[in-house]
Amino acid sequence: MPINNGQKVLIIADNKAGRRKLYFFTIDARQSYSTFLGNIQGKEILGKDYGETIKLDKGILYLIEPSLYDKIMYDLKRKSQVIYPKDSGYITSLSGIRKGMKVLEAGIGSGFLTIEIAKHVCPDGKVYAYDIRDDMIEIAKKNLEKANFLDCIIINKKDIREGIDEENFDAAFLDMADPWNALNKIHKSIKISAPVVIFVPTVNQIEKLLSNIDDKYVIQEISELIKREWEPRKEALRPSVRTIGHTGFIILLRVLK
Repeated sequence: MPINNGQKVLIIADNKAGRRKLYFFTIDARQSYSTFLGNIQGKEILGKDYGETIKLDKGILYLIEPSLYDKIMYDLKRKSQVIYPKDSGYITSLSGIRKGMKVLEAGIGSGFLTIEIAKHVCPDGKVYAYDIRDDMIEIAKKNLEKANFLDCIIINKKDIREGIDEENFDAAFLDMADPWNALNKIHKSIKISAPVVIFVPTVNQIEKLLSNIDDKYVIQEISELIKREWEPRKEALRPSVRTIGHTGFIILLRVLK
């Protein structure tokens, strides 16, 4: 299917010497697009199919149809610090959520984790997302609409630390500065043995969380993920100098009676 005006394209620019860079463009015939291999005009991309290439003097541009991962990384708007797929993919896997489940989320932010949760539970399940900021909710709605998940998300503008009305959740996710202040309020609404996954950026928050967990929960795991990419050079395969280090801590709790 030919690429048309307004469509998104992921471009992998390769100089054939082992250096690659990614670019995410919305194609417009009137625009010029800059890459480290040189500039290319929008009209040169229009009419080509995804999966085709454009040869430049310094290398090759691969035209790729963006995946949801690509859109999350390069296209969605963000107003706050977000949870990227490096962490959100593990968080949802750790929770064991699946299609049809009813899930609670506190701290919707820009909606990045919400999208990852929705991938697992929608369309038959529901995500009940709480946030207290209008600006965050508006950005999250736009991002969820772009990802085609808005229909199975119920957004509440309410402080979860004051309690929630829903019950019978299969899992809960807390991305907030003081998750320990929400645990007692949500306990009765979550099924026994269900996972509660918490994401916090600092050690101090973990220490405070540990000091405030009572006999309603047990800690199953505390972890963090480090991502190191490799440079795809046939003659000199080696780790990239770019490493995505600490982004946050992931704490898995299980609900007790």
